[in-house]
Amino acid sequence: MVRVLCCGDIHGRIEALKEVLQLSNFDYDNDKLILLGDIADGGYNTYEVVEELLKIKNIIFVIGNHDVWFMDYMKSGWNGDIWQRQGGKNTVQSYAKFNYNIPVTHQEFFNKGVFYYMENNKVFVHGGFDPRYPLEQQTKEMLTWDRSLIERCRNGLILKDYDRVFVGHTTTETYGFDTPIGFGKIVMVDTGAGWTGKLTIMDVDTEQYWQSKTQKPAR
Repeated sequence: MVRVLCCGDIHGRIEALKEVLQLSNFDYDNDKLILLGDIADGGYNTYEVVEELLKIKNIIFVIGNHDVWFMDYMKSGWNGDIWQRQGGKNTVQSYAKFNYNIPVTHQEFFNKGVFYYMENNKVFVHGGFDPRYPLEQQTKEMLTWDRSLIERCRNGLILKDYDRVFVGHTTTETYGFDTPIGFGKIVMVDTGAGWTGKLTIMDVDTEQYWQSKTQKPAR
């Protein structure tokens, strides 16, 4: 049986990624993996993370705000001090072995990303969206940065148009948890791997999940 799994924000944590793929018995040839964004920045191994993800035949990459920063860096060669301080320096350093040039296969991987994905009336997005408007009318900034949708659902908003909405970006640590949590139809899958939490992978049909060990802060 082919499974569909989604993964929270990886943030350059290659060992955590390998750990959750192994724990979930992920089939690189048959299962589908939906990434909820922010595979770059934070940890030290963005290059290795992309190399591992390239081995997966059926993969959907939903772009996160950190990925946008890295994609802008790939275009211009610089993206400012804020990005550097927010984990971008570690991302750039992971490509030092290539004289800081990004392999074409990696550029293609990022360029094939989407800002949201929908399957079987389930939405997969990094940040959130304004529920008053269709997904195709949302801005890139809203889809990658929004946190208000979570709060609105926490306060009782019912998303009538969708069965489930899987999000990254806002870690469950914000609410005192190191596991996935939900508010209404929202499922939060970012459990803080980029900083001091764990990486989570989840079966989107059963909502069973597997987690890595707790991560140590990257400097």
